[in-house]
Formats: sequence, C-alpha cells, structure tokens
Amino acid sequence: MAMSSRLGDQGRRPVRSVAAVMLAALLALLAAFGPLPPAAAPPAFAQEAAPTDDLPVFDTHLHYSQDAWGLFSAQDILTLMDQAGVYKALVSSTPDDGTLTLYQLAPDRIIPILRPYRARTDMATWTQDATVLAYVEERLATGVYRGLGEFHLYTGESPNRVPRRFADLSAEYGLFLHAHSDATAVSELLALRSDARILWAHAGMSATPAQIDALLARAPHLWVELALRSDVAPGGRLDPAWADLFARYPDRFMIGTDTWIPSRWPQLPRLMADVRGWLRQLPRDLAERMASGNAEALFGR
Repeated sequence: MAMSSRLGDQGRRPVRSVAAVMLAALLALLAAFGPLPPAAAPPAFAQEAAPTDDLPVFDTHLHYSQDAWGLFSAQDILTLMDQAGVYKALVSSTPDDGTLTLYQLAPDRIIPILRPYRARTDMATWTQDATVLAYVEERLATGVYRGLGEFHLYTGESPNRVPRRFADLSAEYGLFLHAHSDATAVSELLALRSDARILWAHAGMSATPAQIDALLARAPHLWVELALRSDVAPGGRLDPAWADLFARYPDRFMIGTDTWIPSRWPQLPRLMADVRGWLRQLPRDLAERMASGNAEALFGR
C-alpha cells in the first residue's frame, strides 16, 4: 500500500509541474499588460432615471402586491419611484400588507387605498361576499385609508351588497372608490349615490373621449386616471380628441401607471418618461395639474 501511495504521488508530480508553469505564464502576462479592470457591478434596476426636473408626478395607480415582494424590497420601490420622478402615489395591494409596508416606510409619499382582495381569488366574488365587508370595515377603522379599490366591477354588479355599502362608505367618510369598470359599469356605480366619489381607473380601459365626456358632464364626483391608456398619445403624439377633453375638464384627470405585475416596476422610469413626453404637448398649467395638481387637491395631506 505504501508503494502504491508513492507511485500515486510520483504520478501527480508532473501535473503539478505543468500547473505551476501555466500559473507562472499567466502571472507574466498579467504583469506585462497590467491588471484587468474590475467587473462593473450590475445595476440594481435596468432602467435609467427619467428626466423629471420639470414635471414631478403624483401617480394615482400603483400596486405593491405579494408577487413583487420577493423581487423588490419596499426601499427598492421608493428608489424606482425616485428614478421615475414619482414623488407621491396612491397604492393598493393584494394583500393589503404591501401597501402598509410602503406606508410605514414613507408615510409622506404613500397614500393607502384599501383593496377588497385579501387574495386574488376575491376578485371574482367580492361583490357578494359578506366577509369582505367585515374585513374592509375593520381595516377602515385604523383611519389610514383614503379610498377603496382598485376593484374590478362589471356591468350588473353594482346592485350587489358590497358595492352598495362601498357607495355609502364613500359618501359618509369622503372615501374614493377606485373602480376598474367600463363606461356602463361605472355609470351604474355612479347611480348608487350621487355623492359617492369615484376615481375611474384606466379611463374605463376602452372608453372613448366622447363617452368619458358624457359621464364627466353629468357626474361632478367622477375623476379619471389614465393608466395603460396608450391611445392618449399613440407614437408619442398627443391625440387631438384627448387634448380637447383634457382642456374641457382640467381638474378631472390624473396620471396613473398600474404596476399590476412585478415586471412593471423596473419599467416605471421609462413609462413616466413617455407620459411626460405627451404632457409637455399640453399648455403648461394643464400639464402640471394632470401630473400632480389635481391629485394633490384630492389626496394631498
């Protein structure tokens, strides 16, 4: 066994010698050409900060839901908001813990909106679920929330128990109902109580300027945010019909982004740069109102 061990040692010596020669050659090359530059640390986020010096934005549609928690810390979210020039935001989340985490970190920047979804499965059943009402009313007792939503409400659902109670809560406590609804469904929600306050998500997603005009004309407690409405400025050029609508209702429109999936968060700086591109095509006073002034008037503390 001792002989076998010695043979094994002798068999490895040439390998060690070759390795030593190769290492010496590599060190010689490094000495000749100098050290390699240090590898650049990967950026925390792929997007670069957008130019934000002239139009800071109050974003009225952000979510920090559970699927984003493992990807972005609360501080990461605030950093992305900084890069995008979003100095304040309405935030709702599924579940609500994400919103409260951000609010506790930055109460001067985060305006909590209470979503009725304790889990994504509530999205399909919330309008008739009595336990949702109990959950919502318990959380509202903390006094930190400025509204209810964003919730998805479809045609024919407004008469259900929970939306009717939401309309009463809105009127009684000055809460905003952040409704993801088409023009018909939001009209039905408006009919529940004329004094309920409604923030219409996505401008109805597909509602035309004419449909939006008709609703705004008859509903003084309706406001509109423009998340995901790429038709406002296709190709970066502001659509004339939308520009006319904004001019007719300068106090009723706000900017929203909608981080409905985690991949939207790193895109926030670019998305806001796109928004500023068409805002700058409006008169300066109107652009400032839509970027922040209208939201401050409604939600500013």
